[in-house]
Order: sequence, then structure tokens, then C-alpha cells
Amino acid sequence: LSPPRSGTTLLRVMLAGHPRLFAPPELELLSFNTLTERRAAFTGKDSFWLEGTLRAIMEIKSCETHEAQQIMHSMEERGLTTKECYRQLQAWLGERILVDKTPSYVLDQTVLERAEVDFENALYVHLLRHPAGMVRSFEEAKLDQIFFRYEHSHSRRELAEVIWTLSHRNIVEFLQHVPRERQHRVKFEDLLRQPQPVMESLCRFLGLSLHADMLQPYKDSERRM
Repeated sequence: LSPPRSGTTLLRVMLAGHPRLFAPPELELLSFNTLTERRAAFTGKDSFWLEGTLRAIMEIKSCETHEAQQIMHSMEERGLTTKECYRQLQAWLGERILVDKTPSYVLDQTVLERAEVDFENALYVHLLRHPAGMVRSFEEAKLDQIFFRYEHSHSRRELAEVIWTLSHRNIVEFLQHVPRERQHRVKFEDLLRQPQPVMESLCRFLGLSLHADMLQPYKDSERRM
């Protein structure tokens, strides 16, 4: 749980280094009721948001893009709900644990609440980055052009500040109703300065032992998507 430009991709790739974890790019599933609804929302210039699930299917099924597209199209045609899609992904993964890193979820409290309804004892990682770093990164990446899909009158910097504030307010309020043992906080700056103790602590939270590959985020980059 984190706004964009907060180190979510680095943490995701580090998590993907553990053989028990499966951490694909943004799945963009939880915000929608059905896969058909999701497909309709991501058209034209926004269609790239559909790629995360395709990358996930390609890695799980060891297949090429066109086959992953066929699998996804079949699930959409069958009218699967997003909850059923999650269930299918987890069934394919077996004992591996599915990680969903999608920053857009934290913009809406109802989306976060859906996670508590749809999943049994979900674990939440709250990733924090100093707002100055997040805002600067947001500006440099010109993320207002792709991330925020709503009408607004803010400058790029103002929008970044609004997103940082709204996101963490939503996260904090949501986690107030989640048992403490199912939430864990990571500071991005600590992750950069002391990656091993931070990842050891996170692994303990997940009930896992630290794997050496988690500390080598550029190793096996293709497998880590």
C-alpha cells in the first residue's frame, strides 16, 4: 500500500527474488468488480494498464504474449469477477504467495475495504517515502499524464502532494480496522540504506526466511518481470 513513486517497484522486484513469492507488475484488479468492467475502463492510451496481468500469466504459464492474451480474453468472455481472477492466479501459483503492487488502490477507501472482504487474512505492507522525494520523482516522471485518471485543476507538483496526502490518509484509516499482526510498515529510505535488516523484518512478517536473491534486485530481471 503506497502512492506511486515511493519505491514500490524496487520493493516488488526484491520480493520477487524469493522463490515463495510471486510479485508481478501492477495487476489493476481490485478496483473493478469484473474483468469486463476492467477491460472497458482501460482503452486507448490507458490500455497499457492491462499489461500487468498479461506479464503475470506469461510468467506463471511460461507462455508468449499472444497466448497470455488468449487466456485473459477467455476469462473476460466467461464473465469472471476480479475475485475469481485472483483465485485463478493463486490456483496456478500453488504454494507461492501472490503479491499485488498496485498504487492506484490507495486512492479509494472502498477499494482497500474490498481487499478485506475478498481475501482471508490478507497481509498489508505499508510503504512510506518522504513526501519531498515522492513529489520530486512524480514531477520528473510527469506521472500526471498517466497515473491520475480524473479531471483536476492542480499543477503537477500540487497533484503529487495531493496524491501523497490522500493516499497515506486512506492507508492509515484503513489499517486502523486491520489487526496489527496483519500489517507491516517499510520506509523506503531505510530499505535503501539497510536493505538486509529491512527485508529480514519483512520476511518475518510474511512467515518466510530471507532469501539471498532478494538483496540482488537486478538478478534474473526477466523472471522478475
